[in-house]
Amino acid sequence: MRLLTKFMLILLLSSVSVWAQSNIEPIQLPPIKNVTLDNGLKVIVIEQPSLPIVQLNLLVRVGNIHDLSDKAGLAQFTASMLRQGTSTRTAEQISEEIDFVGGSLGASADVERTSVTARVLKKDLQVGLNLLADIVQNPNFPEKEMGILRNQLLAGVRGMRDDPSELAEAHFNFALFGSIHPLGRPMTEESIKAITRDDLVNFHAMYYRPNNAILTVAGDVKSDEMVKLIRDAFGGWAKKEVLPTLMPATTKPKGYAVRFVHKPGQTQMHIEMGHFGVSVNDSDYIPTVLANYVLGGGAFSSRLLQVVRSQAGKTYSIFSFFPSYSKDLGGYFRISTFTRNEQAFETLQLILDEFKKFKEGGITAEELQAAQDNIAGSYILRLETLSGLATTISNVEFYGFTLDRVRNYRKLVRSVTLEQANQAIRDRFDPENLAIVLLSDVKILEGKSELIPGLPLENVGVADWLAPVTSKAKSYAEFLAAAAAPKGPTKLEWKAQITPEAKALLEKALTAQGGFERVAQIRDIYTKSRGSVFQGGRESKRDDELWIKLPNKLRLQLKFSGGEALFIYDGVQVWLQFGGQVRDYTAQALEDIREAIELDPLLMLWSIAREGYQFELGGKDQVGGQEVQIVRVTNERGKSADLYFDLKKFVPLKIVTQTAEGKRRERLLSDYRQVEGFWVPLVQKELEDQELVGNFEILEFRVNTGVGDEQFEKP
Repeated sequence: MRLLTKFMLILLLSSVSVWAQSNIEPIQLPPIKNVTLDNGLKVIVIEQPSLPIVQLNLLVRVGNIHDLSDKAGLAQFTASMLRQGTSTRTAEQISEEIDFVGGSLGASADVERTSVTARVLKKDLQVGLNLLADIVQNPNFPEKEMGILRNQLLAGVRGMRDDPSELAEAHFNFALFGSIHPLGRPMTEESIKAITRDDLVNFHAMYYRPNNAILTVAGDVKSDEMVKLIRDAFGGWAKKEVLPTLMPATTKPKGYAVRFVHKPGQTQMHIEMGHFGVSVNDSDYIPTVLANYVLGGGAFSSRLLQVVRSQAGKTYSIFSFFPSYSKDLGGYFRISTFTRNEQAFETLQLILDEFKKFKEGGITAEELQAAQDNIAGSYILRLETLSGLATTISNVEFYGFTLDRVRNYRKLVRSVTLEQANQAIRDRFDPENLAIVLLSDVKILEGKSELIPGLPLENVGVADWLAPVTSKAKSYAEFLAAAAAPKGPTKLEWKAQITPEAKALLEKALTAQGGFERVAQIRDIYTKSRGSVFQGGRESKRDDELWIKLPNKLRLQLKFSGGEALFIYDGVQVWLQFGGQVRDYTAQALEDIREAIELDPLLMLWSIAREGYQFELGGKDQVGGQEVQIVRVTNERGKSADLYFDLKKFVPLKIVTQTAEGKRRERLLSDYRQVEGFWVPLVQKELEDQELVGNFEILEFRVNTGVGDEQFEKP
């Protein structure tokens, strides 16, 4: 009886589905006109007069995949600079014009395209159109605005390292695509800093061409009038051949390719896994999207969320999706979640088991219908707004479809059969061959021989969270050995790459501090200071106590009117204790701490023993009326500092670096006195872009205090 009832239910659902397909009316679109200008610009005008508003969307076929291999971020940088000035308007004038009419104007780049958009009231259409045409055709990429935007991009890159989910995603993209493929290369500080104005000019000239673009206008307009306005605004845009970008071949994961990203102190494990997917143009794209809705794309109704969250209570959020692009680029599939460390491996196994069950058993008719209801229903909602309508119609042209794709999309979704959906699962989902990225503290691997049953730990690659995303992972054993090794020199010797001229000056600096052997005997230093910091025109008094223990430990105690704060760096991790709470500090703080150790006026001489560092002689200059010789030191992370050595005493009078925000940071060192046989600057000032931000006097200085390692443990 149960079998008969189930059969009748399936038959009923099938009958309902067939009836629904036959009764789906095509989506009624407003009048749409397609025109191609003489210069190749494809123009789409959508007459939608329900509101006195006009939306303009210009799509250029250029995105992150077109970045130069060593300049990831070039497409985004170029797009972001479009609003920053043209040959006839400054950035301020552009903002004033669009703000005056209450409109919006912007540009951004994604994986394979750049969107430049404007939105204005009908009466201000000419203003919006003129501005859009101007920033697309005539950007002048001013150096001043480049500096501002470069700093914003750099801040985003640094923020990615401090966001575990973003960092895990970047490592997943690299694990799946590799560093040769543009989807596997993230933006880095080095790539952003390498981008020049000429790069922006050349990139724009190469790709921003009318025959490489689609302009869609939607709103309260008349097609013929709008086309004439567009011809006037864009007709002079010169066409030029745009060569196609060839994508490198990709290699499918075999088995489980696991990359563990070690982030000290991480209490949750972030899990990313996936494989290659489908393009928007693939014939089984819609069946695949429907199937994924059931697995992990359907929010609270998805299997993964029901099993991993609702039933097992392992996570707050888990989802799967198929980022899909044009046919030449394809796409990929990804599952993403996070969980507590103590439940990490159980959760990982649970996800894999559910994924395999999905692959083996497929989905049910009820699940398919629920997916169809959601996707068909939500599609029509996209067309309810001008922005959604313009974007949808633009996408049709971008991917080479006709308008029938939009009109019949609900029918295309409803017409997918259960067999087609399950065939897509068999063809497009592969739980046995996955790139897997796990981000957490490597300590959770202690005592394990297998990550999960059947996956030996020796097959897991481990990478450090601060290392470049594209760095090669080490085996677990190699990583532990490297982690146990001192992070810096324990013996003073000439290990850095040093030019002969720079070495000659550094030898004089060592002699000034008592000689090579005396500097080699330094094990730790203690400094007590008093002074002021300045921010936003306000002065705050502060007392500092600093301990540095070679090769790489630091303890900094701050006392100020608002209380006390303690920074501790144990050579791996930074903690901040303030207000009775202790928290892990950011990646940028770690960079600042390392700089405090490596650029200490005395301990900087130990950097000659740091492998991977480079010293070279720069020019000569004046500091406080004294002639100085500049020595540039570059660390293994590519960050440089200029050391201004007095040519009489051979001590540094100034140290110049760059802040995370791109400002010029200067430390002025003066009033050198002999303390315990070493020259110590008793007065130290710090400036950022020539503005005073710190002024301190050294009250006490000691060498080799014997401070113990316990002083550098987590508070």
